[in-house]
Amino acid sequence: MTDDTSACRFVYICRDPKDKASVESPKKVLFLTYEDVKKEPLGCVRKVAEFLGVPFSPEEENKKTVEEIVKLCSFESLSNLDVNKS
Repeated sequence: MTDDTSACRFVYICRDPKDKASVESPKKVLFLTYEDVKKEPLGCVRKVAEFLGVPFSPEEENKKTVEEIVKLCSFESLSNLDVNKS
């Protein structure tokens, strides 16, 4: 799945980094630590978008799209959805 002919991409988030795949296949595996995602969510969302080939445009940055994505994906926001209350 990590050879250059595959369209697969992986985002790997872990707490205890013992990474090898992202070093061997940097175009196929994006390695993020949980601690980095917690500390710098905006930067991590930007990294994921760029890694997937859909970086944010200047217009999206000006409209605070990245901030809105982080807000919508926050624990508080997701835990308040009706689907997660039952």
